[in-house]
Amino acid sequence: MNGGGLLTAWRIWDQIYYHCTRLKYVDKENRNLFRVVVKRYSGEPLVTSDGVSLKKGDWYAKLHLHNCLFAQMIREQSLDGISLALFTVNSIRGSLPALARYVANHPRSEEIQVLLGTTFLHRGARRLGFDVSDMVCSPYYLRYKSWLFKLILANCHPDGWRRLQEAGHQLVPKRVYISKEEFFKRYLLPQ
Repeated sequence: MNGGGLLTAWRIWDQIYYHCTRLKYVDKENRNLFRVVVKRYSGEPLVTSDGVSLKKGDWYAKLHLHNCLFAQMIREQSLDGISLALFTVNSIRGSLPALARYVANHPRSEEIQVLLGTTFLHRGARRLGFDVSDMVCSPYYLRYKSWLFKLILANCHPDGWRRLQEAGHQLVPKRVYISKEEFFKRYLLPQ
């Protein structure tokens, strides 16, 4: 299957996945890279760098990068490796203010304590204000997430399959998270 056919198949799978989960688009019309589900936390206790604690039962915003849209945007740009890194950071940074408005306007906004996601794209997360930590999970789940993210990377990145062969062992998913208050300070812009 060529790249275009694979992207089409992925779009179909993405629509099925979206309808089977409680994910919500942050700003679909403006091609925002985030989708979110607000839910109760069930993992190990987590403390942000500004001291906000997230424990079982607390509300949080689970972040999902819209990888299918991101892959489509990359294909439209015809980017090389260095340009892709800049494009990625700028695209994510540009999506954060709308994400902040989404969380601020969510019916559970007052209860949400932390925004949390899992990603390979954690190298620039600290510059955006996020904390980064290893995933706390079973080795099987970590292998599954790593495999899934590598499959996504192989289809998003222009040199994806080659990059996996060269540096796949270095690609480990991490948790990225930030307190709602810190996130709002940085990205909730006056309208």
